[in-house]
Amino acid sequence: MGKAVRHIRLIKSAGWLVAAKVCLAVLALVFAASITITSNTYQAQVGSAVNVTNVLRATDKGFSIATSGSNGNGTSCSAPVIFSSSPVVANTNITAGDFVYDIQVNSTSSAQPNKTFTVNFVLDSTQYGPLCIQTPSSPINGQMIDCKFDIGTNSLPFSPYSFSVRIQ
Repeated sequence: MGKAVRHIRLIKSAGWLVAAKVCLAVLALVFAASITITSNTYQAQVGSAVNVTNVLRATDKGFSIATSGSNGNGTSCSAPVIFSSSPVVANTNITAGDFVYDIQVNSTSSAQPNKTFTVNFVLDSTQYGPLCIQTPSSPINGQMIDCKFDIGTNSLPFSPYSFSVRIQ
């Protein structure tokens, strides 16, 4: 019985040694793993309205940051931006790094020839624009003007916020 007892004690000791090594390996893995915590901030808009009170069509292209600056184009109805076969831009003065709101306006063949429209943008209670756009002497479907409004270097208003676009 002496040898059997020694073998049993040896096996028990080896079992505890293996269990201890497994625990240490798990602890080493846990401490070696990196834990990264990231936070995301989201902004939401509660309401937006695009009001086109004529035969034009408009598509909201959203907010972005201007990569370059440009002088105003179509800021006066004495020199409106006219729809043409290639896309054109009507914009307020834009400064690189500022937030810009963009709305795409498309003409239709049922639009009145040489008709002038104003495009106004209101963010919270601040109005930007107006921009002045005009149909050509022979309007056709799909001609496009991108109307861009520089809204400044500040970030967008705190959520929730609303904005509206009116083309009339």
